[in-house]
Amino acid sequence: MRGLLTMTILNHAVRKVPVLAMPLLMIALLQINGFADQNDKSASAFKGNCASCHGDDGAGTALGKAMQAPDLRSEDVQKQPDAELNKAISEGKNNMPAFKSTLSAEQIQALVKHVRSLGKTKTSQK
Repeated sequence: MRGLLTMTILNHAVRKVPVLAMPLLMIALLQINGFADQNDKSASAFKGNCASCHGDDGAGTALGKAMQAPDLRSEDVQKQPDAELNKAISEGKNNMPAFKSTLSAEQIQALVKHVRSLGKTKTSQK
């Protein structure tokens, strides 16, 4: 059929796609990749800076619990406004060190979003 292009899409299925739809498909794929990349970066920043005390899942490690690090999935943490979480990460809180000199404002905001995602994970496990 004229005007169709056969291509392999994400799940490796072969599809016939109208040639005119290709630019829209490419934009959509780039956006999906951008979101995935951002999530990878926030998870990586969390793992490198936070997980030693808070654990990969936010529940806390033995070290973190000994230092009274909160469960990041808890309602007490999740109900805090983003600005308060941002401040805790930037300036430190209780036994937690400040990260404003080692992380950019964008990285700190990404960590706030990651903390929010940990709360959703706990909710979905119930």
